Amino acid sequence: MTKSIEEQVHQLEEKLNSIKAEDFMTKDVVLAKQESSLADVADFMIKKRISGLPVGGPDGQLEGIITATDLFTLIDIIRSGTIQGDALNPKVSFAMSTSLVSIEKTTSLAEIINIMKRKNIHTIPVCEDGKMIGVVGRRDVFKNFYNAAKSASGQE
Repeated sequence: MTKSIEEQVHQLEEKLNSIKAEDFMTKDVVLAKQESSLADVADFMIKKRISGLPVGGPDGQLEGIITATDLFTLIDIIRSGTIQGDALNPKVSFAMSTSLVSIEKTTSLAEIINIMKRKNIHTIPVCEDGKMIGVVGRRDVFKNFYNAAKSASGQE
């Protein structure tokens, strides 16, 4: 018997609420350094196929994040000629975002989706007791959402 769309959506929401950040977050996270060049960080992000990289301080504490959006904004600044200092290859500290949104390892996939949409962010650090223990990116969310949707629709 085929489930109604309402039943499928209800089952999907249950799955999204049961999947937690700790179930799919990337645990081995590389931290960019504030003094690294943005060209080197951009190259790393391209090679690793990631859209954001947390920025750590000297003691490994989370100090910011550098994302593909930040890099695109920087391209416009460089092209405008209004940048100072290391004009064509500034440091990470120049472009990183410091107003961070983080989640806990028990945050559900449903809430992560809401945060990403509401805040227009695609990389979220996962923290526990003030320390970063992982990161969730948009690809992680897409993969887990669509796997849950296939399961809810009976297409596993």
